[in-house]
Amino acid sequence: MHIEKHFLNSLFNIDTNMIQRIVLYMLLFCFGAEGFAQTLNLMYYVSARPGEHGMWVARQLPNGSWLRGEKVLIDGVFDGNGVDPDIFKQSDGSLRLYYFQGYFVTPPPQNPGPNPIYSAVSTDGIRFTGKRKVFEYDNVFDPSVVQLPNGSYVMGCTQMIGNTVNTVVATSNDGLTFTYKTTVQNTGIPEMMVLQDGSIRLFYNGAGGIVSSRSTDGGTTWQKEQGVRLANQQFVGDPSVSKVGNVLRMYVKGFNANGGQKLVGHKTQYAESTDGGNTFQMQQQLVLDSASVPEGVEMNVALTMESLSKHDTSCLGEDVVFEAKVAGKPEMLPLTYQWTRNGIQIPNANAAKYTINNISISDSGAYSVIVSVGQLSSGTLSATYGPIGLSIKPQTMIVNDIQQELSLCHDQMKVVSCMAQGMQLNYQWMKSGNAIIGQQKNEIVINGKDFIDGDEIYCVIKGDCGADTTKRMKISITPELRITKDLSDGYAIQLGADTVLSVRISSKNCTYQWLRNDVPLMTEQIANDTIITLNISSMDTSKSGRYALLIRNQCDTLTSVKAVLSVTMPSSVEEGQSILIFPQPAERALHLQANNNNDVLKAVLMNVHGTVLRICDVVAGKGFMLIDDIPSGLYFIRMSDVVYPCIIHH
Repeated sequence: MHIEKHFLNSLFNIDTNMIQRIVLYMLLFCFGAEGFAQTLNLMYYVSARPGEHGMWVARQLPNGSWLRGEKVLIDGVFDGNGVDPDIFKQSDGSLRLYYFQGYFVTPPPQNPGPNPIYSAVSTDGIRFTGKRKVFEYDNVFDPSVVQLPNGSYVMGCTQMIGNTVNTVVATSNDGLTFTYKTTVQNTGIPEMMVLQDGSIRLFYNGAGGIVSSRSTDGGTTWQKEQGVRLANQQFVGDPSVSKVGNVLRMYVKGFNANGGQKLVGHKTQYAESTDGGNTFQMQQQLVLDSASVPEGVEMNVALTMESLSKHDTSCLGEDVVFEAKVAGKPEMLPLTYQWTRNGIQIPNANAAKYTINNISISDSGAYSVIVSVGQLSSGTLSATYGPIGLSIKPQTMIVNDIQQELSLCHDQMKVVSCMAQGMQLNYQWMKSGNAIIGQQKNEIVINGKDFIDGDEIYCVIKGDCGADTTKRMKISITPELRITKDLSDGYAIQLGADTVLSVRISSKNCTYQWLRNDVPLMTEQIANDTIITLNISSMDTSKSGRYALLIRNQCDTLTSVKAVLSVTMPSSVEEGQSILIFPQPAERALHLQANNNNDVLKAVLMNVHGTVLRICDVVAGKGFMLIDDIPSGLYFIRMSDVVYPCIIHH
């Protein structure tokens, strides 16, 4: 039946400085911004309502009224056989409950034995755990426990023998195992309080109200005190003393008109004392009806943050959930929530969990939650948790795309780049659907040597917020311009003869011009064939000179061998008609035709250094030489001591 009984003892007979320090501590610890203590007045009682028999806890609201509250659970169970609650606040702030367990909702055994007194502990005022038997004695109930200055414990229990009410006193060193000490005769239902000098005051109902006895030897002997502690014309009993604010409050049991000593006829009320518990004055005649064995306690209210969402960085369009898990002490109190963004309250954000659907840039900011405890007995309590930062990540999106076509030369390099917005971007260039190894930047170097005409490239960009793909770029490669069969260094063409100069090329989209002595013979022509020819008819000295083919495209410019064309003049008509060499230039074979059809002549093929390369007979005016293994160039045929020029060109 006691809360902070050991603290009450220290409230008396102390110097002024000590009182000031205690008051300052209480102001700092218990008072909110509005100057009121953040406390909750609890009252444990036994309910008389049908089906509710057992221990309950009520709480006092700010307007002074009382709210019938929660069932007291012992190891998770509401036990209708548990009654007569007595609350002891321990040094760590937890509550230790002492109570009597009898047989009220279940039938007793044939030999019930001594009455047991049990104990359990709670941190929230509702859920008590660790049930254990601490004392048992014949016919005892209604325990009341105090702790003495030396740390030991004293328990007083009601004992009824017939119509006689005594108080059985037991002691303990740890508050968990009590041993019988003595019996105080002719008392009532007890309530103990330790005074400053270490003595124990025992309150109980008597003539004229609540009276008391006192022990100065730790509960061994008792002397009845003079006068009454609470004067009341009607019957009051089951006293319980606790500290509420700066006063002592005594809860007592009275009677209504509904049934006398039956539980349904009980009511609770309370009185207060400002003189250290010597006298009490009734304050409220009705706290709860149909309630008995009141036990009061003032409990400090606290908020504890168990978890809070962390800073978040999310993508546009996503859903974000912020959640605050806050525990109120005691847990029976309702909590209210109000979320804010950048210090401004968010409408309809009034739950522990706040969800933002389809976030936009405007949702970024600092989020906090204000948690408040409602229905305190005095004062207000709220706490702000946060801020939680919300940053919005942009969607992965290409902002600078590539072109759809790229033309470059076989030996050219060009840089292709793209740019995207987003966070934690990763670029991967692709060619014809396959990843290009090592190309994971926003740009790529396209080398004409590494690609073929018609290849396609594109880039896939992935980020924290999705992916995007560039356009597809088609690559056109202009291949290397090459001459696969060139002109010879020179050609000796007989006067009046026809000849053809030819160059074989490997080309794409090129033009050409024939030059003589570096002067164009024509305008640029488009090369549609791989063999480009120049026809020279009726050779004469005006057509002699250095001939070359100029070829070019957008990437290359080439010039063929500059071939010297010269005119050979026969010394006489006979000499000019002595031998005919064809074709000119020759590619695979030389045909010889002489005017003299009667003689067998020797024809010798020599290079410009006079080295003999071929010899053939000219019989009946005709001869033949294979020359496909002889390099292109200017050569000479000697026959009958006459030298004739010829050109071989493959």
